[in-house]
Amino acid sequence: MNIYLIIAIIFMIVAIIALLFFSSYTKLKKYKEKMDKVESIIDENLNKKLDLIISINGDVKKATGKKDYLKDYVSLRDLIITNIEKDLKLDEALKLINDLMQDFDELNNDPNFNKNINELRKIDEVLVSAKNMFNQNAVESNQLIKNFPNNLVAKVVKLKIRSFYNNNKIEEQF
Repeated sequence: MNIYLIIAIIFMIVAIIALLFFSSYTKLKKYKEKMDKVESIIDENLNKKLDLIISINGDVKKATGKKDYLKDYVSLRDLIITNIEKDLKLDEALKLINDLMQDFDELNNDPNFNKNINELRKIDEVLVSAKNMFNQNAVESNQLIKNFPNNLVAKVVKLKIRSFYNNNKIEEQF
């Protein structure tokens, strides 16, 4: 067989492999960028939610006679935790705030407290939408990563199966 023919066949095989790699990489990168963008929206809104809870803590202290019910949640700013963990903790804080609202009528009559509660509700609406979008992209991305040849490309570029938000629990898909 002619040496030029062998070189041409090897070149074609390498070109096909490179084309498959680039195609897979492009798909995976698209999902990663979407998820990173949505995760930054989630991060921003979780920080706003934490700021409001810190503000509400002052109102709660006034209404409850200086008792610091939310101190564990106020300290979240200093912890290095994932957005999923932060979301769970802030949801716990909201449940506690709802319980306090039922126990202390002064809170319900405080205009600043009510303004902050309304802001929290708006932030939660944004978070629900963002988490749904993140989950949808995580499911699609994780399915791609598990299939050949995307799984090989994902290993090369160090992409991993992503956790997602679901029912206020940290869950791994599959």
